[in-house]
This record gives sequence, structure tokens and C-alpha cells, in this order.
Amino acid sequence: MAFLTDAEKDALSIRRMIFHVVGKDLDEPTLLPEITPLQEPAFFLARVRSALTGNLFAFRVGSGVEAALRGIAGGGDFTAGTQALARDFHTRHRSGTSNGAFLVFELGVGTDDPVYALVKYDHDEVVRYSLGAAQPRLERLQEAFVKKPEAMQKIALVRLAPGSGGHVMVRDRSKRTHISEYFEGFLNARRVNEPGDLSGKLVEAVKVAYKTHKPDLPADVQAGGVNRLYDVLRQGGQRYDPEDREPLLTALFGVLPEGASIRGTLERQLRDRGVAEESFEIDPERVQKPRKRVMETQEGVLVLYDEAHRPTRTTMPDGRERIEILTAGVLRDDVDTENRSRGR
Repeated sequence: MAFLTDAEKDALSIRRMIFHVVGKDLDEPTLLPEITPLQEPAFFLARVRSALTGNLFAFRVGSGVEAALRGIAGGGDFTAGTQALARDFHTRHRSGTSNGAFLVFELGVGTDDPVYALVKYDHDEVVRYSLGAAQPRLERLQEAFVKKPEAMQKIALVRLAPGSGGHVMVRDRSKRTHISEYFEGFLNARRVNEPGDLSGKLVEAVKVAYKTHKPDLPADVQAGGVNRLYDVLRQGGQRYDPEDREPLLTALFGVLPEGASIRGTLERQLRDRGVAEESFEIDPERVQKPRKRVMETQEGVLVLYDEAHRPTRTTMPDGRERIEILTAGVLRDDVDTENRSRGR
């Protein structure tokens, strides 16, 4: 299930915002008041919208982030609550954190209950120019918010549960398939879906998409069957990244047109299994091939077997193939009453 529904994404707005300055060059964070009225909400809302996928976490008991946000949601002081968060963030990450801003947004999603966004935004150096009457003027800015995705180093979207707990969707550019240790410590949260479980769900989604659209796929992909999918997913070093899926899709299904129907089917299958927005290393140990395999000839002959009893295939001079099965004895030779569809 997605962290935000499509309707909530459409209704996304900024209700309140604040930022504080943090980083390794500061002994103490620079704490600032709430920005009111809102300034440049369209710019910052676009940045949040660009990061609506991530890995799902849940607060552990005693999370300071949960306590601070729950206090704000209950009517507590927005500025004081976020300043406490900024101090904690700065203390935990000061040694390895580049200078930047720690932003907190209270977001509206079309319901009474808000969603919170905690963002670490790196400072970037830019040169601004202005056209004067006599000559252009250049000005170097060292503290600026820029559009490039790399500047938004960490973002956590928080949805509090009634009473206690809550879910956190995290995107950490320093560790796309999980979360950096110090950011996990700051949030005091655990990952909801283990990478091994996600790998198994990915396999099932890929199989459904393949079987649904097999006739539309390249001939070599069809010939490889489901076995080809397992071989691809069992290769070490593979990862699923919702922002960079094309290499994996090409390896699985061949080059796909932009509007290929299999893309939509796979997206729905991944979303239904809670995988679509997660990033993870694919665990080969969780991509186990089924013991039984099926071989089908052009004449409609089906041979069911396992790897230990694979039939021998010999190519004849005329291009046909001879399939030989060495057996200790035939146990059944009867009418097939099972509903076996061709082209599986």
C-alpha cells in the first residue's frame, strides 16, 4: 500500500514551514522562528513532491521524533518543537554532515490529520547575476536552496498513528537501498519490510506481469520463459530502485516501449504488494526457482520434470530436436484431465 494515495498526493499542500541551520562547521545549530506567512511554498512543495517514494519505517517505542511531532500535532509550539528536533539532528550528525538546512514542513493531504516532512537540505554555492545599467553584476551565494535532487540529502515523511506509533517513509541519498545509521538513530525507527521479503514479492509481481503479457514480449524472452526471470533476479548485485528501474526491466523483459502494457501491470502488482516505492538489494537466496519445470514442444507435448531428471535434447540434422527421458519405469499413462494452458 502506498504511503500517500493518489488523491492525497493531488491535495498535497504546505500548511506550516520552518528551517534551522546545521552542519559540521557549527558548534550549535542556528535556530530560527517559523516562516509566516509562507515564503516560496511552490518551490518547496515541488521539492517534496519529487521525493514521494522511499523505504517504509515504523517508529520504535520512545522515539524523540515521534514525541516532538505528536506534541506539535496536539497544539504544541511549532517553533520550539522543531528547534528541539534540529538540536538532536545536529548533535547526532555534526561530524559527518555537510552544512545545510534542517527543514520541517506540516503538510495538508486533504484530511484533518497532517503529514510531516523532515528534510536535510545541503547548502550549495551559486553565482547570481543581475543586469545593471552600466555592466552585469555577479554575486556569489554560499547559502542557497537549489532545485537539483542531490541537494535534498535526506527526507522523512511522517504519518502519525492514532494514540502512538506511526509510519515514516524515508529517502536517504547516501544509502538509497536502506538508510544511513545516524539518520536511523535520529528517527529511532525500524524498517517495516525486510529486503528478503521484498525480493520475494518482487519475484511474484514480475511473474504475473510476464505471464500476462508474454505474447507481446521479444521472441528470446518468450523462449526463456519464467526460468529466464529467475536467472536474472538471482544474479548478485541486482537492486530494485523505483527511480531507476529501466536497467532491471530491460534485463527481465528486453527493451520495452514507453507505453508497453506490461509496465502498467507490473506497477499495479508491485503497488498491491507494497513494493513499488521501496528501494532494496535483491536477495538471491529469496529468489528460489520452483522445483518443477515444464517443457512444451510445438506439437503440444508437455514434459514436467525437475532439474535432477532433465530430459536429454539432441538437435537432428534437419533442425528438429529429439527429447529422451531415461526412467526406471512409467507409473502413469492416462488421459490428462488437468486444465493445462499452452504458452505458459
